[in-house]
Amino acid sequence: MRSKDFVRAAEGTLEGPLGGNRTNAVDILAANVLAKDRFAAWTVSVAFLFVLCADTLLGVVFRPYLDGGTGDTTVWDVLLLVAGRSPERLPLDSWEPMMTAFSWLREHGKENVYDAVFFTQHVKFQYPLTSLLVMEALSAVGLLHLRIYALINLLMVVATAGGMALLMRDLAERMGFDRAMRGGVSRLTLAALGAVAALCFYPVVKAFAVGQIQVWLNAAFVFATLFYLRDQRVLAGVLLGASTLIKPQMSLFLAWALLRREWGFAIGWAAVVLPGFAAACALYGFGPSLHYLDVLSFLGQHGESYYSNQTVNGLLHRLLHNGPNLMSTTNGDTEWRGSAFAPYHPLVHIATLVSGVAFVLFGLLWRIRNGGRQPIASFLVAGTCFTIGTPIAWVPHYGVLLPVCAYLLFVLIDRAALERSSGDRRRNLGRLMMLGAGFAILSNDFFHPLSELADTSYNILQSYLFFTALMLLHLLVTTADAPGEPSPDASRAARPS
Repeated sequence: MRSKDFVRAAEGTLEGPLGGNRTNAVDILAANVLAKDRFAAWTVSVAFLFVLCADTLLGVVFRPYLDGGTGDTTVWDVLLLVAGRSPERLPLDSWEPMMTAFSWLREHGKENVYDAVFFTQHVKFQYPLTSLLVMEALSAVGLLHLRIYALINLLMVVATAGGMALLMRDLAERMGFDRAMRGGVSRLTLAALGAVAALCFYPVVKAFAVGQIQVWLNAAFVFATLFYLRDQRVLAGVLLGASTLIKPQMSLFLAWALLRREWGFAIGWAAVVLPGFAAACALYGFGPSLHYLDVLSFLGQHGESYYSNQTVNGLLHRLLHNGPNLMSTTNGDTEWRGSAFAPYHPLVHIATLVSGVAFVLFGLLWRIRNGGRQPIASFLVAGTCFTIGTPIAWVPHYGVLLPVCAYLLFVLIDRAALERSSGDRRRNLGRLMMLGAGFAILSNDFFHPLSELADTSYNILQSYLFFTALMLLHLLVTTADAPGEPSPDASRAARPS
């Protein structure tokens, strides 16, 4: 029985066998709700054990086989560097180019920093000048230090885990599982599932391990999802506005909000972005701020061939063997260098442009007229599409999929619990297994074993993260009409007196 039938049965308006007797209808409603709650509690417990087992087996037991024993930088490695007072060895994937640009501007004033740093020095400062406001703030309080960056990033990872714990609780309540999660143990399991899932999620861990500011953006997206779910649209807009100051593609959320008349969201976004842009223009000049468009144009035309670029652009570059795929330890011309980009290829450029426009339009327009019973699905679809549709999306950028996995878990539990036919129930249990497989893939690093395929036509498998994101997007779109929670009146009617 669907949730809408529960409501009608409880109100006595459902025709047929259930509508004829309100008492029987309420009894059936209560039995179904209790069965749904039991199913939800068991499924969440199994999901928690699955996350622990998947991360233990793949992230610990099989790690030497997955990373080839190279011991790629991990969170533990970074913590040892912080505690061991060796900041000069800390990975600075984002901070180093930002610091280079910041120092150059301090020396040269309001000149074209992108021409000097990005195009001449070949330092990949790919951020808008508004991103340097973070540097200005840290410098003003005397905290402009490498170790401070790492500690702030660590706090952001902890915040992401805490945000996921809260999001899991709120999703359970919004989807009508509050009865199942009422007990202390159940609520603790739910919170632990969200926190552990965040700490096991490879894009989140990788962002911290390599020193990317994407750690901040991942945390912001988790909390923006939480606030949007709570109907605190202004706060959600504020967080994504702050993200826009660092990552301009998040500006697409302004168009997304305006198309849906989400005025609070748009106001929150503008309240951060407009003062931020004005401050950057005052500090660095209006002209240099606009020169960032030259960088965006260049990135769109070239992109990256390195395997970590999990987009249509990266996939095609690798299939065409247009540019280096792997990080080599030799000094040959084929090694991937952080200062270089893939050679221009017209086919890749056109495909990148067309696919990017398609993903962005889908994210903007999907469910534009009707958000359905779960408008959060439209929000998550937009975040996923805006990430997939960019020319360059490294592994850490896919941290936006963490709230997607959490939402899908409850949607699929809801569907599986309420299906009456065994065929539909098996179908939704199969979707739950797909979600589990997708999370296991996203939580571990499989790039090293797949690097053996780099020089073959099978290197398409190196884009496994991109394909997993497409699978989750498919699940989002096809399950968005989930039954959802019953109305408060129906919930009260279902409770035994």
